[in-house]
Amino acid sequence: MSKLQAFFSENAKKPVNVTRVISKRFVDSDGNPIEWEFGAITPEMDAEIKKDSTRRTLITQGKRKGQYNTEFDPAKYQLKLTVASVVYPDLKDADLQNSYGVFNEEDLINKMLLPAELQDASMAAQEANGFEISLEDMVEEAKN
Repeated sequence: MSKLQAFFSENAKKPVNVTRVISKRFVDSDGNPIEWEFGAITPEMDAEIKKDSTRRTLITQGKRKGQYNTEFDPAKYQLKLTVASVVYPDLKDADLQNSYGVFNEEDLINKMLLPAELQDASMAAQEANGFEISLEDMVEEAKN
């Protein structure tokens, strides 16, 4: 196989899902914590999440009047990335959502997990999507 052929679609290694115990509060019948599963999203899904996490506001005063400010919300992006990456449990499941009294995946994961658990889920989602540095580090790097 030539070096170029290594880049062909059929030769590219598929991303491996990440499994991790996110919370010790969710256990099987034997009392063992149940692992969550996270998978990579597509670049198109990532672009949509970035778009949903970015807000444009019209400037109404000053030298830049009539122009737009673009504001990226890294916390919103991270939550949406995490939710989109969860393979198991199925956060779209209506019965699961009903058990928490919510109607969407983002509200569900926020109700299900404690803050530290949500952070662990976010880190697992980043790993599943190939991020080797944290989102916070990427935001800092982008600012500089």
